[in-house]
Amino acid sequence: MWNQDKSLNLSILLVRILFVLIIVLALCVPVMVRWYEIVSPDGVGLLKTSIFLPLSICLYLSAICGEVCLYHLHRLLSNIKNDIVFKMENCKHLRYISWCCLLVAIPFGIFGFWRYLGFLVAFAAAFFGLVLRVLKNVFVRAVEIQEENDYTI
Repeated sequence: MWNQDKSLNLSILLVRILFVLIIVLALCVPVMVRWYEIVSPDGVGLLKTSIFLPLSICLYLSAICGEVCLYHLHRLLSNIKNDIVFKMENCKHLRYISWCCLLVAIPFGIFGFWRYLGFLVAFAAAFFGLVLRVLKNVFVRAVEIQEENDYTI
């Protein structure tokens, strides 16, 4: 039967798999960008120059942010697995994850001038980062309430 522990273990396993997958895909960036240059139509952005360098930079920066994000997600899930839930350390992990999402929005926002799709990716990353910031703030408040209750007789 499926339970909370199995779900948590699956999440940890998927984070570990994604950590390795991002490294493998980062090695394939030049090939993926060349393929995208071939299949994407010209003139779908304001700038008409080659997209190889800007897209490569976006993908490498995203890979770095993704690895940092997955590291903190793994630490967060490990804490939850060890019943360390309402602690400021988890708020710190959520903060780092949200900043990584917001940082990814910057290069893709710039890449949007070459391909408009970059603006969509930037918006999605910024929106996700904002949602995580709100969740982090809620979590901080929950930690404060938990600590207050721990000191109440």
